[in-house]
Amino acid sequence: MTDQRSFARNAIAFSLAVIACCALTVTIMLLAGSPAVQPQRVLDQDALARAVLNNVESDDSFAKPPTIDDVACPASIPVEAGREFECNVVGVGDGNSSGHAWVKVKIKDDQGTLSLD
Repeated sequence: MTDQRSFARNAIAFSLAVIACCALTVTIMLLAGSPAVQPQRVLDQDALARAVLNNVESDDSFAKPPTIDDVACPASIPVEAGREFECNVVGVGDGNSSGHAWVKVKIKDDQGTLSLD
């Protein structure tokens, strides 16, 4: 009789352990797939600054070509198709011009493809 009780206790304990593991696995899978848990993708600031700089390098309003340090863009821009913002390029003017340019940036798709005007 004690062998049957011991077997029953072990079977119940094993079953509860399996159920607990399954519940933990399902909870982890739900949390991992939740958008609130996934980190939000943002634009790479250096790549954005280089793209903006390439867009204004040929601009005649600068006495000397601006550098990457002259580019100011908003920080931590989420990668969302259709999002628009502006970056500012402040360099050295030539006396007749300011050495200042605004570049309008639009995110074209969820991959972070940019359109610059």
